Amino acid sequence: MKKTTFAEFLRDIEAEAHAEGPEAVAQLDVMRQRYARGGQIAMLRKRQKLTQPALAKRSGVEQADISRIERGLGNPTEETLAKIARALGVRLAFVDKKKKVVAA
Repeated sequence: MKKTTFAEFLRDIEAEAHAEGPEAVAQLDVMRQRYARGGQIAMLRKRQKLTQPALAKRSGVEQADISRIERGLGNPTEETLAKIARALGVRLAFVDKKKKVVAA
């Protein structure tokens, strides 16, 4: 059985999405954004030495929802993300692929 690295796995998924067409590529992009956003929230929370329950209390968002968001699952509303951002002392912003803020 051939072992596959995570990077190879991601390349395979990307190739499959491109083979399936634009809709599959768009869905893959949404997944990437969710995982990236969740990772950013987890990183900010941990930098502040907050637990998920502490962030839940501070933000008014259920701990289970924070867990799902950090794992890239679900589709949180802008309001939910704004509550989490406020609790972490950051703001939501749209950033283009060159890492320039285009709207905040």
